[in-house]
Amino acid sequence: MRGTGEAPKAGRQPEVMTFGQLASLIAGLKSAPAGRCVVVGIDGMSGSGKSEFAQRLAAELAAPVLSTDDLVPGWDGLAASVGLLTDWVLRPLAAGQPARWRKYDWLAGRPGEWVDLDPGDLLVVEGCCTGLFPAASYLDYLVWIAVPEAERRRRLERRADWAAYAPFADRWADQEAALQAQAGTAERADLVIDNSARTPAGGLPDSFACFRRVRAHGTDRTPGNRGTLGKTPG
Repeated sequence: MRGTGEAPKAGRQPEVMTFGQLASLIAGLKSAPAGRCVVVGIDGMSGSGKSEFAQRLAAELAAPVLSTDDLVPGWDGLAASVGLLTDWVLRPLAAGQPARWRKYDWLAGRPGEWVDLDPGDLLVVEGCCTGLFPAASYLDYLVWIAVPEAERRRRLERRADWAAYAPFADRWADQEAALQAQAGTAERADLVIDNSARTPAGGLPDSFACFRRVRAHGTDRTPGNRGTLGKTPG
């Protein structure tokens, strides 16, 4: 809703990429040390289509998806979720250890069951503010999903859970806007996706317009990022 970093810089020409091509690019990421889980983060404002995009990409990668909505401790807990994601999931996986996180029960309004996640080859993490520090330091590849504010609102209002979400929509939007305002997530992202297009049936098309960030030597998503690119985007 209150967008920051929604559009790539003027003058740049987008390229067209398929989910298969993006999956191949990500599959080429080097893991150091060998055997460490490669983590792909998908960030964007509420209603941008992060979840659907993540599911399509994960299917191409044969990788699990973790939604950070499951970690957010309530409607006012968006900022806290970044630290929980880091401490419960990303830091243990970076050390080659199993992750264990507590799923928030949105219906009951309190923390719920604990969930175990064994380290694997790949993990896709999607959700609002996934690309913020300190979580960003543990991502090997960061995707920003860009959709105009009016379109994001239209999609939110058409969601099956809109009636439950509506009373909190502005409250949530204020949090994500404040957190993203100084984070520069879109500018730091390896890939910015224009997710405005839909198929006639309302789903994601097989290809999308995007802007890749060129890196001469690995990543520079400092402080502390340990990912390196198997091949340089661009």
